[in-house]
Amino acid sequence: MKPFQILKTMTIASVPALTDPNEFKAFSLTKVEKLTETTSRFTFALPAGATELGLPTASFIVIKYLKGVKDDGSPDVIFRPYTPIEDPSRGATGTFDLVVKRYPTGLVSNYIFGLKVGDSIELKGPILKYKYVANEFKHIGLVAGGTGITPHLQIIQRVLSNPEDQTKLSLIFANVSVPEIILKDYIDNLVAQHPSRLSVYYTVDKPSADWAGYSGYVSADLITSALPKPGEGKVFVCGPPPFYAHVSGSKAPDFSQGEVGGLLANLGYTSEHVFKI
Repeated sequence: MKPFQILKTMTIASVPALTDPNEFKAFSLTKVEKLTETTSRFTFALPAGATELGLPTASFIVIKYLKGVKDDGSPDVIFRPYTPIEDPSRGATGTFDLVVKRYPTGLVSNYIFGLKVGDSIELKGPILKYKYVANEFKHIGLVAGGTGITPHLQIIQRVLSNPEDQTKLSLIFANVSVPEIILKDYIDNLVAQHPSRLSVYYTVDKPSADWAGYSGYVSADLITSALPKPGEGKVFVCGPPPFYAHVSGSKAPDFSQGEVGGLLANLGYTSEHVFKI
């Protein structure tokens, strides 16, 4: 057998960059892409030898920002959770993305927006939120508000990249306006590639005159028409605190799941059917 024939049968083993959820590692910024007026995609390089960041679905990372020094001389460190985007269908790209919305008073988001290509951030992970199992549910509903789309994209990418996973996915994606819909082209392309497996329902608070999608806040009618009924699948919710309160009820003060409330509770969903991701 010729040497190239041997190589052709070999597969590249996955080498995760993150293996210890308690250890911070540095990652270098390679690219910044503006997505909306307040949101950008930051691309970071994986360290040499790593083929992926190494996040199981669904999990997140924690970013460390050294704000300065406290009065007692100790470091003033701030930590914030983020969900990276790393599409398994693209293979080993050597990079991962963070989609970040900039808030006027957001210390870490402003820190990230201040980074220049070549600068590094420190992060640790993976920290598991929910252990996804292929084909555990026939139908999964996803309700996202703004940058709350990123944990849902992690689930969507994992499901669609696995030809053995036949789970149907329905996404309700709420935003303030049409220009604020993050990664719309990318999501629409996923729908075009997987029309029988992924359905998306956009709704905006302030629709433009030519907007053909839904308008207003997420409603009971939209949930009823788009998502699996109680007991017929799983519904994941992610967004800012007021979004949680409206759709699923807030998380508990300790950030555990808390009681299901909001629209989903009114429609008969329970903690068995809903996960606040």
